[in-house]
Amino acid sequence: LRRNSTRVVPGVGRSLLSHSLGGSSRSFLPTSVPGALRALSSTVGTVADKNWNEVHGSFSMTKMVCTLGPASNEQSVVQSLSDNGMSIARLNFSHVPRGKYEYTREFIKLVRRCEGMHRRTLSRDYNMVAVLLDTKGPEIRTGVVEGYVRGEKNLYVSLDDGAKVVVTTNDELKEKVSKDVLYVDYKAIGTTVKAGDRILLDDGLIGLEIDSVSPTLTNSSGEDYVEVECTVSNGGDLGSVKGVNIPNTTLQLPSMTEKDKEDILWAVKLNEVDIVAASFVRKAGDVRSVKAYLERCIQQARADGDIPKGEQVVRPSVISKIENKEGVDNFEEILAESDGIMVARGDLGVEIPFAELLILQKKMVRLCNLAGKPVVVATQMLDSMQRNPRPTRAEVTDVGNAVLDGADCVMLSGESANGQYPTLSAKTMRTIVSHADEALDKRWGFSNIGQRRKEMGEAIFDNATSLESICHAAVNMAKQTNSDLIIAISRKGSTVKQLAKYKPNVPIMAFVPTPQIGRRLIMHRGVYPIVMQSTDTDDEHERVVEAMRTAKEIGWLLPNHRVVVVDAELWDLESVSKKTKANCIKIFTV
Repeated sequence: LRRNSTRVVPGVGRSLLSHSLGGSSRSFLPTSVPGALRALSSTVGTVADKNWNEVHGSFSMTKMVCTLGPASNEQSVVQSLSDNGMSIARLNFSHVPRGKYEYTREFIKLVRRCEGMHRRTLSRDYNMVAVLLDTKGPEIRTGVVEGYVRGEKNLYVSLDDGAKVVVTTNDELKEKVSKDVLYVDYKAIGTTVKAGDRILLDDGLIGLEIDSVSPTLTNSSGEDYVEVECTVSNGGDLGSVKGVNIPNTTLQLPSMTEKDKEDILWAVKLNEVDIVAASFVRKAGDVRSVKAYLERCIQQARADGDIPKGEQVVRPSVISKIENKEGVDNFEEILAESDGIMVARGDLGVEIPFAELLILQKKMVRLCNLAGKPVVVATQMLDSMQRNPRPTRAEVTDVGNAVLDGADCVMLSGESANGQYPTLSAKTMRTIVSHADEALDKRWGFSNIGQRRKEMGEAIFDNATSLESICHAAVNMAKQTNSDLIIAISRKGSTVKQLAKYKPNVPIMAFVPTPQIGRRLIMHRGVYPIVMQSTDTDDEHERVVEAMRTAKEIGWLLPNHRVVVVDAELWDLESVSKKTKANCIKIFTV
């Protein structure tokens, strides 16, 4: 651990290395907190603040995931989402027909052509917006309403309260759904359910109570099927291919469907997907299966020549979507295997009693924070903005409370994919997030983050690695010295993840060797990745000099700003007797 150096680093300037920590007291909110946050502080109005707002107004400590779809299939809209805070572009593969990737490929091109800080300020031909592949997963769906033609006006069947209906797995009725017979694609339903269980359709809007389950039957094609006789408990209009939930049961489903495997292989060969969201994860083995399959896909892509020889490939991060009771019951073992978690409240709110969802969300976010794993809170966050230009007051507090709970990311689904106001939805969410971020770090007592930091500080004394200790110390130093920025120099991203774990109240500018590594770090709260130009050097001064120059060039370091620099992934130092390894934390004043 090095003390603040008094040497002059060439090319940076003598004032940069001033080690005085004196001076007048400053407000708790640092002057370098991003533009959207600074706009809320009483000190707005200086030239420096105005420059910060103009250059970095889209940055927020808590990140935003935007789902792309028909409402956002133009470059201008995707660019606008990026300008208004989109850090991760989500592609929902539930709506991608098997083997038909042309539409999806175009969305990825739109994302990659977006202009951000790297293109606009540093003149580099890439950006840091991550692409997230959300798998369809082993979900259960109904069949097609009889007479419906894809692309034409939707047809519905009306299910009345108290009516009798037969749920069948007979493939001959797959496209003949009626008010009397409903096809579902879950072949094991006969051995999963019993009389008295419930079946929920279309996000729980329609409910069926099971009266009886038939023995195995055989259709005219010689295929086995079963029939489940039900009574409609909550009626409604049912369209084609709607979701089916069977609460309080253990489903006999694989971790990945054949479609999921085809989609993932396509994405790996394209080498443009940064994150894979695994749907309906139920146990730790599901996560291990997805990660192992990704590794096999990378090997196959190299063997097939889809990935050029020598080109670096970083396995996409795997985040597990918690969407059912089994996933909740096995949450801690799932978290241990995952790179991150998505609290997918849509299906989860159907699978469990809805009143329990509030506490479950808070518990899962807390456990993710303590483990240092990023967590995304998703589903219906600004749902009314699909139709209206303003959110409901309940939606505003939902987004804000997710931030105060400790979420790393919040997500837009239909709002940005199918809604009438995709850009306005992103702008609205960024505004809410910015206000919540300010409250999070002002110690107003609204948030659990203060207690969480204390818990993590206590845990660091038990079997901590050197990297954990260094990063914990660096975050504490940034807080104690009222620093404005943390700079992390990291080859593989490990330092950045550990710094983010301890929830600093200032941004972490992460200098990494490749865009792929940078985009896989974007999920973590407060992280702003930058690709270093000097990637092969072992010279500590050269790395620090480049990092400081770049931070000043893009306007993140201004005169009198204080910065903590962490280079904790080891470099060689000449000692008296042998070559040794060392870690480093330095504090500079610009």
